[in-house]
Amino acid sequence: MPKRAPFPGTDILPADILPEGTSQEESDSLCLRAFFYDYGIISINPNLSRGYLSGLELLTYRQGQNSDLARACLAISFATHGKSLNRPKLKQKADEYFRDLLGSLAKAIESPSAANAAETRFIALLLGLYQIATSDENDCRGHEIHAKGLAALMGIGSSPLNLLSNHRWPQHNAFNIKKLSGVFSIPALTDQRETLDDLLLDLDSLWTRSETLFTSKDFRMLLTTSIDLNRRFAKWADSRVPGFKPTTIGKVSQRYDEADIAVGYWPVNVDTYFDLYVAGVWNIFRVARLILLSLIIKLSAILGIKENCIEFIIAGNCILEDMLATIPYHLVNNLPAFVSLLSNEAQITEPGRYLGGLLLMHPLYVVSEIPFLSEPTRVYIRKCLAWIGSNMGIGQATLLANTRDIGKDFIESGCMIIWSGFLK
Repeated sequence: MPKRAPFPGTDILPADILPEGTSQEESDSLCLRAFFYDYGIISINPNLSRGYLSGLELLTYRQGQNSDLARACLAISFATHGKSLNRPKLKQKADEYFRDLLGSLAKAIESPSAANAAETRFIALLLGLYQIATSDENDCRGHEIHAKGLAALMGIGSSPLNLLSNHRWPQHNAFNIKKLSGVFSIPALTDQRETLDDLLLDLDSLWTRSETLFTSKDFRMLLTTSIDLNRRFAKWADSRVPGFKPTTIGKVSQRYDEADIAVGYWPVNVDTYFDLYVAGVWNIFRVARLILLSLIIKLSAILGIKENCIEFIIAGNCILEDMLATIPYHLVNNLPAFVSLLSNEAQITEPGRYLGGLLLMHPLYVVSEIPFLSEPTRVYIRKCLAWIGSNMGIGQATLLANTRDIGKDFIESGCMIIWSGFLK
């Protein structure tokens, strides 16, 4: 359906109704197809990508358009498109589906069945994504409770790090699955002795230790360990296979003052990736490394090692540029066309798949809180978050654009839900 806009020269909106000649059943069918286009990735090379919501489309069409699984997909599609297309009736219908599905999910949890395990997990995940999509300042914490419930249903802890392959399922859980195939368990990420899982878990351990230090000796020991971990991060990035690495296909020149730069037009390279899974993994890696660098800079400042501060701030800004270079790939519909029109266009005219905004949202927010970030860059990142909220209908992005210091639990709960979509 087209976006509702006021009639020319007025502030009067057209009626929020279906296009003439389109039945409700046809509309629902189109919305379901739109959901799988917006959020699903079918990996064409399992060595490089796990895809996203793998197996959901086939299972949904097997069960039919009136199934709970289809209604959960439709709830997200109605909610996000209802916001981006300015169609409140879609949002109202999404809310009705969501309330009904909560009851169905509660019954499935009360009587778990191995035969319905995949369906139950998908519905729980989809309802979590729905809460992220519909989040606002009046209801911004619902996804935290849901993330805990999703984790309990899978029999794991509620941190997204519990989705890594180093963590195992308990002997008994609702799905009767004994081992978790981690979200980064693909040959392109596990073909070396050092895995991304190892790096993320070591960073988490390091950060936890940093919160309990008291003496200069403690600080020096942790700084040495942190610098060593940063070298391991760099080595991991350099050792990826070519097909997993980004490819630069253009460069944005600076034509405006930083305060006037539109979303997607920050003056950096424009990179492309094998698919959104790969791009998402790289940004998870970059955020982790930026967090590590901020810790190194903080410890160096405490110990008065100024040369460290300068060196690692420069390194951090290079990593930040690599991350900003992913924004067009995540947000535009046709990247080659976007690049070909860089000298003529001043804003994104066709938003891409909504999954791009979903995967980009939390990494952008975490980076916006990094202490050594310049204020113009911070403002630009918030502008990107606001754009994701308004053009892709993801309410939590709007909330993040307007909120500082939102808290670790908030972000981790969102990542727990979103990363669960990488599971198979």
